[in-house]
Amino acid sequence: MTKIKEFWIKNKSEILKNGLAVFITLAIVLGVFLYWSQYKVVWFCDEIYSYFTANSAYSVGPRIEYGKWYDSQFVIDDMTPECGKFFKRTIHNAYTNVHPPIYYLTLHVMSLIMRPSISKWVGLSVNLICLIGICILLYALLFMITRKKVISSMITIAVCILPSMITNQMLIRMYCMMTAWAMLYILLAYILIQDINKKAKYALHILIACVTTCGFLTQYYFSTLAVGFTAAYAIYCITKRKWKDIILFGTSMASAVVAATIIWPRWITQVFSGYRGDAIIEKAFQLTQIFNNILAGIVRLSRLMFYDYYIIGIILVVVSLAFLIYKKDKDLPFMSMLLSASVFAGIIITHVTPDYIIDDRYFYMASAVGYVAIVLILVKAAGYIRIKNKNYMSYAVLAILLMFNVYTAQYNEMSIGYIDRSGDFDRKREILKEYSEYPWIYYGYEDWSLMQNYYDLALGSRFIAYNEWVDFDKTKCPADGEDFVILINTDFYTEDWEQEIILDKLRETECCEHEFEYMFNKGAIFYFVRHK
Repeated sequence: MTKIKEFWIKNKSEILKNGLAVFITLAIVLGVFLYWSQYKVVWFCDEIYSYFTANSAYSVGPRIEYGKWYDSQFVIDDMTPECGKFFKRTIHNAYTNVHPPIYYLTLHVMSLIMRPSISKWVGLSVNLICLIGICILLYALLFMITRKKVISSMITIAVCILPSMITNQMLIRMYCMMTAWAMLYILLAYILIQDINKKAKYALHILIACVTTCGFLTQYYFSTLAVGFTAAYAIYCITKRKWKDIILFGTSMASAVVAATIIWPRWITQVFSGYRGDAIIEKAFQLTQIFNNILAGIVRLSRLMFYDYYIIGIILVVVSLAFLIYKKDKDLPFMSMLLSASVFAGIIITHVTPDYIIDDRYFYMASAVGYVAIVLILVKAAGYIRIKNKNYMSYAVLAILLMFNVYTAQYNEMSIGYIDRSGDFDRKREILKEYSEYPWIYYGYEDWSLMQNYYDLALGSRFIAYNEWVDFDKTKCPADGEDFVILINTDFYTEDWEQEIILDKLRETECCEHEFEYMFNKGAIFYFVRHK
């Protein structure tokens, strides 16, 4: 069998050419990352929880008491680490949370490096490191398959600038890291399946077991990809009568479960019990919904790849697959395993995730792996169509996909999440800085709605929070006679009649009268309140 060095180190010129291709690929991908990161805003409550879990000495929620005054340093202390504590509080917070610890430990390290900043770049820096890893790993895999540097580079760029992948990069959660582990997983799987390095075969099985463990301890949904790929590989091995390979790969995956249990036994109760685990188990046994969930999972994955044109995308993939089967393409088995694992993951995640929390972010890893398979399938199929004995069609397909991704990202405003193209959030923060010396009052009905504004509360000098359980005292001025700013967030889309209820409560204050100057509505409704 071909050795790994035959892919990479035939001569010094080959090393330099591949290095240059990787450098250009990284430059383009990181340029796109930096372009969209300028629009990144921190408002999603789970992103605030990321900072809490990684750094807070007070578990995963805010330690704010309603009806009590705090200064802005209080918020910063909640979201930044304390020197000398290192990982102890992070592990404790992850233990009391519903997620595993690896992502939070990494975010904690970046927080220590950038302390005392609570900038978006603390979280984005983790994603940036993961994105670099994704690029390098993906290029390596694609070059092994295609042996073409330009095509490998173009496919890598196409995957990394897919709008759903950009969203993955902009989200300060563990999903970009999970995607990086997935790329390393499929690279190692390819090396094992192709038997590229027999001498290192057992070491590679140990390595893929370690990667599976790390992926699982980054986000539990990594297991759906590993199980899906293992099942597809097992079917392939059965058809080829490779019984030893099934046993070795299965042992690697079982070892990953054992390792994860030894390192983090808490995963058992986090997955199978508690409010989240109970909801997952309940939904998993709704067997009458299996067909609907299969269809929903496939549609969601397809939309994350092709958006409004997902039906056309599905048709193209099916036709290309049939064509490759007819041509008996040598890489079809591996591409089919990737696609099967992606679809399996999408279906299982759809089937077990409670409807009230299901979101596209759970599917970013599966869609990225599936997109790698799909682009390879389309490029491989196009490669059989020769024009003057040249492979122009493969490049044409990739050029179309690249243009489609760029166009969708730029002109479909809903294609990339966790950003603000309008600049309204940045303008809001600039305005809030002008009012930072005034006291701020927050009013919201749910704790998570406070989290949507928690990042902004660090801009003020002092603030107090209320909700329907701890309300304004009508016998005294809530700001002790000072003019103040009020933030109203009864839900994400605060209705006019709801905000009027809150303002009426202020109007009913017995010791003073107020007049209200509307400021803006972004993340919450803001008023500047003057005393008459």
